Amino acid sequence: MPNNSEINRHILNECIKNNAAGKIRRKKEYAQKVDFVFAVSGAAALGKTTFCKNLAVFLNDNAVKTEHLPLDGFMLDRPTRQKRNLSGYDPQSTDILLLTNTMKELIYNGKEVELPLYDHQTGNHAGFKPISPCRVIILDGIMSLHYEIRQIFTNFNIFFYADDLVMRGLRLLVDLNERGYSVFQALAHSDEEFVSYNKWIYHQISFANLLISVGRERELSISP
Repeated sequence: MPNNSEINRHILNECIKNNAAGKIRRKKEYAQKVDFVFAVSGAAALGKTTFCKNLAVFLNDNAVKTEHLPLDGFMLDRPTRQKRNLSGYDPQSTDILLLTNTMKELIYNGKEVELPLYDHQTGNHAGFKPISPCRVIILDGIMSLHYEIRQIFTNFNIFFYADDLVMRGLRLLVDLNERGYSVFQALAHSDEEFVSYNKWIYHQISFANLLISVGRERELSISP
C-alpha cells in the first residue's frame, strides 16, 4: 500500500493537536487516559488494517500514545460462520456482547484487556494480545461502526470506500492470494460479500467524520 503519511499528518494536526475548540468531543465516560476512540470501517480488502497500523506507528512516533485494535478476533471462526451461512459483514457473525464488554473495560474502566486475535489464512482464532488504555485507541474493522459500538464508544469515525469494480477486484485478489480460495470460490465469495456489504455496512458512510477513497493500487486520498 502506498504511504499514507499525508493522511496521518492530517489526523495528527487537524484532529488531535488542533482540537482545542472541541471539534472532536471527548466522551465524559472515557477513562482518564483516553481522549480519542477512532473507528475505521469500510469494505474488506481495502487496506484498513495496514492504514491503522501505519497511523498507530506515526502517532506513537509523534508522542501520541496509541493502540491499534483489530476487531476481527471477535468474529466467530470461519467454519462456524460457514455452517450458519453467515457473511462476515453480518453482525450475527460477531460476538457483539463480548466486543462491547471488552471495550467498556478498556475505554470506560481504564483496565488492560485481552484482545482476541484472528488468523485470516486459517479462519480460526489465534490467541490474545494485551491492550492497555491510552490517549488514542483505533478500532479497526467493520463492526467499529456498528451502532452499539459507534453510539457508546467512538468519537471520530473514518470510512474507507471505493467504486464497485475496485472494491470487488481487491476482495477477489485477497481471497486468492491471502486466504487460500480457489478461483471459483473467490468469485462466488466476491458476489455474496458484495450483496452483504451493501446490506450491512455501506450505510455506515453516513456516520463518518472522514472519508478515505481507495484506488486500484490501494492509493488513498481524503474525500472532500
